[in-house]
Amino acid sequence: MSEEKSAEIEVPSWLNKELIQQAIRNSGQESLRLEKMAVQRGSAPGDNYASIIYRVKATLSDGSERSLLVKGPPAGELMASEMAENGLFAIETNMLANIVPRIEGVLEEVAPGRFGAFAARCPLGGTAPVHHLVMEDLRPEGFTLAERKRGLGLRHCLVALRALARFHAASHALLRRQPELPQIFGNPWEMARGGSSPFVEAGLQSAADACRLWPGFEAYADALEKYKNPEQIKKLVDMFDTKNDGFNVVVHGDFWTNNMMFRYEDGIPVDIRFVDYQVSNVCSPAIDILYFLNTSLSDNVSEHHQDLLIREYHAELQEVMGLLGLKAPSLQELLADLDRHGLYAMQTSINESINQSINEPLSRCSPRRCKICWRTWTATGCAPCKHQSTNQSINQSINEPLSRCRPRRCKSCWPTWTATGCTPCTAPHA
Repeated sequence: MSEEKSAEIEVPSWLNKELIQQAIRNSGQESLRLEKMAVQRGSAPGDNYASIIYRVKATLSDGSERSLLVKGPPAGELMASEMAENGLFAIETNMLANIVPRIEGVLEEVAPGRFGAFAARCPLGGTAPVHHLVMEDLRPEGFTLAERKRGLGLRHCLVALRALARFHAASHALLRRQPELPQIFGNPWEMARGGSSPFVEAGLQSAADACRLWPGFEAYADALEKYKNPEQIKKLVDMFDTKNDGFNVVVHGDFWTNNMMFRYEDGIPVDIRFVDYQVSNVCSPAIDILYFLNTSLSDNVSEHHQDLLIREYHAELQEVMGLLGLKAPSLQELLADLDRHGLYAMQTSINESINQSINEPLSRCSPRRCKICWRTWTATGCAPCKHQSTNQSINQSINEPLSRCRPRRCKSCWPTWTATGCTPCTAPHA
């Protein structure tokens, strides 16, 4: 058996023939041998800050070929250790290998063959020698990522939210059968339980600074800064807790454009699969709905069709809950729940604005942020800062070596950027 490794990427030693052979066996092809494998990059740089994805083309002993995706820890010891400490790989492994198949099984019981899967099959996952997942590649089945920067059109949004409603409904039914399930998840915001979150605070400050530069928005700056207090951050953390008296579901937790793949017929999206279940937990469905509405919609859909999307989500939730013999929250109850999570919707909007503003072309209608200065906003017609843009994203830049062409951010300070030739922060940390 031979291994072909792309000259463009560095393939880790743990991604070897033994790993892929075991995945082949676990997927029900025990009698087939792995004759050849070729490894390529599975995602664009920066698309998945919390992991690195490889695409493996496996040639088997019967002449057939399989395409698999292998997910490994991110480059950099600190980021990898944080992934392990937070249990993100463990959560995703459990979701793909156990929880999602059970959720799909709930729907299959009441409507055999009617509903599709929610995720790719995961024949292998483990922790040795590193945390890793081996998943079926959805691309040969016709699934592709949508264009993130354009935002999703109405048809994409309807497919996504109807599937999400089915996922939530079936997961609620599963939780009723197995009430102990929430114990296996953790609150992804737990580290901020004490009322401190550099990520949240930096986002609010950046938004406030931007408002002071935009004519007509200056009044919002002080209001945004008032949310930089422990009580507000604690409220955010509480929103991710399982509520004893609430409508709880298994949430995806990171439900946005880059974590869903669509299949098309004649250019129209007809099916969807969710990917990246690393921050799933049990709480209100509002978390997924608001994250999606504030990160993934095109401008036209965001301005004109949000009410329709919420109603379509609720209609699908109600129908599937009825199939399962359960009562769904009313539309008024759902809307009230979304209102209760308004603080999270605001924070999500701010974070998405930051993500979209980095290293993209300047335009008058869509102001962008200098990656080095972090708080310096520029737009056509405004005086740009003196720094040159780079191609590295925020998430890739944390705790990596300093260089003039690849500025890095101090992880403890979070908003303080440093680069060779610039003044580094003075806090007592690396």
